Amino acid sequence: MIIEVGMADMKISTPPHTLVTRGLGSCVGITLYDPHKKRGGLAHAMLPCFAMAKIKTNPFKFVDSVIPLMFEELKKQGCKMEKLEVKLFGGAHMFSSIPMDSSFNIGAKNIKTAYELLDKYNISVIAEDTGGNYGRTIFFDLSTGKVKVRTIFFGEKEL
Repeated sequence: MIIEVGMADMKISTPPHTLVTRGLGSCVGITLYDPHKKRGGLAHAMLPCFAMAKIKTNPFKFVDSVIPLMFEELKKQGCKMEKLEVKLFGGAHMFSSIPMDSSFNIGAKNIKTAYELLDKYNISVIAEDTGGNYGRTIFFDLSTGKVKVRTIFFGEKEL
């Protein structure tokens, strides 16, 4: 059964569900998975920093606020932080008119923010498909913890 995770959204579930998010460009898709509990979450975060936002109505929209919320919810459901597997997707450089080293390169900032925050939690990313200049759709199978990444130009792969 498919559960859609929209832009600026986050969902947590268990098998037999597959969490899916579409159209990851500069946005970042973050999966957290406890292989022992077979429970996981997927977030589709658009921007790096909640504190910098003018409108603060949706913490799922920001990398630095959605990750702690995912940890909190998974902890409430009996998952152990040290067991969680993290994978990152997206963070593409979608606009060639914006220089790679520009502060407007949101994809790179999203990825950097995710890594900085995960370092604070002492959690490593076990797999990623980030960067580039193309969009992605991801399918997160909660029975296995595997993520299928689908792109228009590069086909499909599993991480």
